[in-house]
Amino acid sequence: MKIYTKTGDRGETKLYGGRKVPKHDARVEAYGTVDELNALLGLVQALDPDHDLGTEDLAGVQSDLFTVGASLAAAEPEKARADGSIPELPPARIEALEAWIDRLDGTLTPLDSFILPGGSLAGAQLHVARTVCRRAERAVTRILPDRPDLADTILPYLNRLSDLLFTLARSVNTRSGTSEARWEPMRRRRNEE
Repeated sequence: MKIYTKTGDRGETKLYGGRKVPKHDARVEAYGTVDELNALLGLVQALDPDHDLGTEDLAGVQSDLFTVGASLAAAEPEKARADGSIPELPPARIEALEAWIDRLDGTLTPLDSFILPGGSLAGAQLHVARTVCRRAERAVTRILPDRPDLADTILPYLNRLSDLLFTLARSVNTRSGTSEARWEPMRRRRNEE
């Protein structure tokens, strides 16, 4: 199989199932953003040589994101799921993210203010991944009118994943001994001077 197909040379791409759409189609934007998020999670794992993040769990999230992308890229997702050509994202995957968040959150200092993104290299990259996850979530909401099924599992999954990435960033920064920079609103800073 060749890596290049030349089908995109005229600004079009094919959805899974063969239907051509412009590369700026909302579905292409949604699955492209999910792909970008998946690549960022690969970078986060590369920044974690000691595997403190739970590489196996993050690999599971990456696999989930391929499932999400396949669903978003399918011209006829119901048919593709019915014939087994794309998998379905089970609701249990959302519960697994929630359990992971709860485990991590139990080890962290309770939040009393907003946190500025940053910290260690892996922590900062997790914050970038979180923002891309939020962008993916917004992209999926644009296609909800045509794909209301996305509100069942995929949209909640992305929402919970962004919460997990925030919590992971805090956890990584805490374990690395990197303090979290807190946002101090201007009025509070003036009052303290």
